[in-house]
Amino acid sequence: MKNKVLSFIKKYPMSILLAIIAINLFSIAISLRTEAYLNREKNLCIKYLKHQIDRDTLIKKLRIVKQANPSSICDYVLKS
Repeated sequence: MKNKVLSFIKKYPMSILLAIIAINLFSIAISLRTEAYLNREKNLCIKYLKHQIDRDTLIKKLRIVKQANPSSICDYVLKS
């Protein structure tokens, strides 16, 4: 068994390295997507607090219910 694994590694070192790089790139992409979503929410809240967008636009873009208080939600988002 050990000889089979070693022979496989010796035979395909570049393929193994490329697979590891691809996995790392997917991991980075997932973390960047999460960060981008949070930054988008923060930017929307900043615009709302500066009165650049109205309440209805904020509710639609953040996908929250109309009964929610956008100011308290924005306070929470900006503190995070």
